[in-house]
Amino acid sequence: MVVTELRPVKLEDLPDPRLLVRSTNDESLGGRFRVHNDEFLVEEISLFEPSGEGEHLYVRIQKNGVSHRDMVGRLVRAFDVPESAIGYAGMKDRRAITQQTFSIHTDKNDIPKFDEEKISVLWADRHQHKIRRGQLQGNRFSIRIREVDPLAAPRAWKILQHLEQHGLPNAYMSQRFGYRLNNHRLGAAWLSGRWLDLLDEWLGPDGSPAPPSESQARADYAAGRFQQAIAASGREWWAERRALEALAEGASPARACSEVPSVIRQLWLDSVQATIFNHTLAARLQAGNMSQLLEGDIPWDHGRGRWFRQDDQERSAPMLAEDLAAFRISATGPLHGRRMPAPGSEVQEIEQEAARSAGMDVKLLDSDGGSRRGSRRPLRVPVSNSGMDSGTDERGGYVRLIFELPRGAYATGVLSEVMGSNAVEERGWLRS
Repeated sequence: MVVTELRPVKLEDLPDPRLLVRSTNDESLGGRFRVHNDEFLVEEISLFEPSGEGEHLYVRIQKNGVSHRDMVGRLVRAFDVPESAIGYAGMKDRRAITQQTFSIHTDKNDIPKFDEEKISVLWADRHQHKIRRGQLQGNRFSIRIREVDPLAAPRAWKILQHLEQHGLPNAYMSQRFGYRLNNHRLGAAWLSGRWLDLLDEWLGPDGSPAPPSESQARADYAAGRFQQAIAASGREWWAERRALEALAEGASPARACSEVPSVIRQLWLDSVQATIFNHTLAARLQAGNMSQLLEGDIPWDHGRGRWFRQDDQERSAPMLAEDLAAFRISATGPLHGRRMPAPGSEVQEIEQEAARSAGMDVKLLDSDGGSRRGSRRPLRVPVSNSGMDSGTDERGGYVRLIFELPRGAYATGVLSEVMGSNAVEERGWLRS
């Protein structure tokens, strides 16, 4: 495989990791979403039903304004089990009302009391196995867009119908890149061993924009007042404090970075993968061939949930064309890693140029040091069972979107298509 040669760049010069291209030229709706938690509803579509017996207690939970981490912690305390005893198919948003199933490895059958305003247990049953990550069909969404003219609803419906017919660009959305949209920068620094640059970007005041509540801790870090930075940090800085504690004890930047929890480090590396994928997807959208199979493309079988080669003897060229038109298969983009299947030369050139435009060195991800196995991700995913209504209530005008997405796809991707750039949840301290 030919690899991309890239000279080191300043972390702050790495471009925006998000997909900044829409798949349709139709006029977007504008507006705001997630103004109220009860207007962003997510229902997990389970892959299977519990059998009624087994070592694992399955509980269907509806939560409102509760983070995934907080929910898992409450289950750990309520059932007096280690965190490893808790299973779930995916992580759901905090700023929403969500329904999903958790499994708990326990012999207890009594359902504990939770904060009824925030958490409700809808049902409980038993099963033989723990729920694993990714064990879901998808998610069903009901989302109200505010600060819009309800009479503009036909524009939204036209875009939804376009997505049902042609597919949703399967981009990684802002959630993948962290609350400062800089996880890809931290991942790039980790891969290249730029330890001081990593710490400055992660902990300092001069990197990516950060909320004002972190200003004191970041100023203390920059001044070398590591103990003061620890004292000034909030609860959410649990990982940052590990590095600060090492620095306070006189550790080198490399030694301090070794204290980064593996779960955080993997998020950073995942963001590097996602950045390259998004830039590849943008290139295919701009060229008008996201929904096509180019020579050398590696297709994705949506029914089986895996990639295959075009020269697969099970499918002739006419069968591939038929499956592509019927949305049974799609082209894929790269998730770089040691075992990522390489496409043919034409597609490989597109992907290498995308990595260059993203400022990422794929050699580092594809090496053993990258620690990522690598895979392929479909460039598009189906949007199904869509619906829409609009009107005015006590909160004002709205347009409500209803749709289903397969696992791994982002509802904010649909909103970005319908609403345009306003779908990006810009915080007051985050530059657009």
